[in-house]
Amino acid sequence: MVRTVNAASTPLSRRAVLAGASGLALAGLLPVRFGHAATTLSWMGWQGYDDPFKAGTFLADNGIELATTYMNSNEELVAKLQAGGAGQLDLATIYFGHVPILTGADLVEEIDAAKVAGFDRIFPQFLNVDTIRKDGKLFAVPFTWGTLSMVYDPAVIPAAPTSWKDCLKDEYKGKVAMTDDITGLISTWAPIATGTTTPTRLTMDQLKATIDLLITIKKDHARTFSASYGESTDLFARGEVVISAIGWDAQVGFAAAKGKKLAFAMPDEGVMAFMDALVIPKGAPNIDAAYKALGHAISAEGQKVMATNLTQAVVNADAVAMVDDANKAIYQYDNLDAFLTKAKFNPFWPLAPEGEFATFDQVQEEYQRFLKA
Repeated sequence: MVRTVNAASTPLSRRAVLAGASGLALAGLLPVRFGHAATTLSWMGWQGYDDPFKAGTFLADNGIELATTYMNSNEELVAKLQAGGAGQLDLATIYFGHVPILTGADLVEEIDAAKVAGFDRIFPQFLNVDTIRKDGKLFAVPFTWGTLSMVYDPAVIPAAPTSWKDCLKDEYKGKVAMTDDITGLISTWAPIATGTTTPTRLTMDQLKATIDLLITIKKDHARTFSASYGESTDLFARGEVVISAIGWDAQVGFAAAKGKKLAFAMPDEGVMAFMDALVIPKGAPNIDAAYKALGHAISAEGQKVMATNLTQAVVNADAVAMVDDANKAIYQYDNLDAFLTKAKFNPFWPLAPEGEFATFDQVQEEYQRFLKA
């Protein structure tokens, strides 16, 4: 799952599948009520990402009432905090690439790792992602991760595709799923269009070439352009598409709930890995409760809920023994270093001019050309 304030066309909008797959509308401020006085913890994030807090007796045991605001893009959180939301929210979820935007604008609190229960059980591969720190200080805690792999229908395509270019074969014209995900689309197709190995560091010529290729896929190969991975999954379930130009491994689980068997592949060109983190907004009114919730979210029990409910990957080493075999097979926890050479955490787009590379703003402008095509 990257534009600053425009939520109409969102990056990393795979999370909108949580509403589409369940039939629930996005909601705001949906409190979990208790019959006694409690600390109200205000949390903002993707629908479904609040499941670890609500599962079991964590809230009741800690006297916490959860007030949940669901978002449909990372930009909604950024905009809310910029518009005065700081001082009102206690905890939030954000894509790891957006953390520098928050730290640069002084919108989040420094996190004391010693106050986060289970912090030492987080896989070091996720703690080493540099965007979660600024000037050596920690501002975000890894929460969940996954990959944007190629999804396909094994009833139509028995052998797993080996290249992203397979979806451009003539036999799949009009049967390709394509989803609105700026970072995912560009990260997937820039290496193919330009040969780059770092798809978030593109010259303007490389960026334009990538957008040109995406326009060709959209016009000549895609069945339609889906607003979310939920819509894309529905297309697979109805048999309207059989292969994806961008996918999310969790779609396999969502499709299974609809009675449709899908599979995913990691093409030879590689796939984008994403990580969502938890942050404590500046001036959080209930910071002690925020630390308790943060620790519970990354606990083995909290991580198991994410793996079970959303088919996402865990960050806590102790949670691996608690997830099912299918989840272990997808994410290969016992060989993470090798797995992450093919599923890559790319650096975020440059927020300011950086040599010849296109900035975040320029990427957004070019993506608008793609959306309008």
